[in-house]
Amino acid sequence: MNIEPIKELRRYIEKQINPSLDDIKGLGEASRKHVQKLVYTNLVDRFDVMVDHMVMENCRSESIFSSLSNHLNESISESYLINLLMDSDNIQDVIDERLKDVARTNILRKRHSQKLDFLLKSFDLAEYTKAKPQVQVGNGKIVQSAKPSTAKHVKVPNTVCSYADWLYARRNGVVHGSTGSKFLKNDLTQLKKLYKFDCPNTFRMQMGAISNAVNFYLCICDLLEESNGI
Repeated sequence: MNIEPIKELRRYIEKQINPSLDDIKGLGEASRKHVQKLVYTNLVDRFDVMVDHMVMENCRSESIFSSLSNHLNESISESYLINLLMDSDNIQDVIDERLKDVARTNILRKRHSQKLDFLLKSFDLAEYTKAKPQVQVGNGKIVQSAKPSTAKHVKVPNTVCSYADWLYARRNGVVHGSTGSKFLKNDLTQLKKLYKFDCPNTFRMQMGAISNAVNFYLCICDLLEESNGI
């Protein structure tokens, strides 16, 4: 498996996110709130990119290819095939691009948490896609079995994929919402539909939101690397 996208995310967190957390502490309240939201959305976006690239860069792996092959049923003409082969200096590049196109169309257009679900299963980590508490919502870390949420954290989902969905939903609220602190209606609907989670309409963006997201995303990276024997 190609894990370069994981390494890139780790480097980004180390060189960009972690120093930003220290810088934010010295800002005034108005500036701090703005920068916190900016750092948070950038972090979530970079994790989403990592998921996409992990799928595309490993589209030849047996587990991912078996899923993509179900969509490789388009009929092509003999002339198209010959032209394709004649125009390509490397047929392997043609195969890679075709597989990546299928991945983009059938996997990467899905909801963020559904892409993560697919990636975890492709790395033999289906255990972490089940509907059971595995996220310590107080710090974002993933464990084998998490304790039930306390009253303070009852409004935060605690399964791996639902927590990822919730993190991305807050990103959507910041980027696309009118106030920057309210969940979008569709995200509330999907959290209920996919994970049976009744999400509050609003949220607060604080320093802990960034550090918890960092912990969660690094745990995902750890799981993927460990599954790959690293």
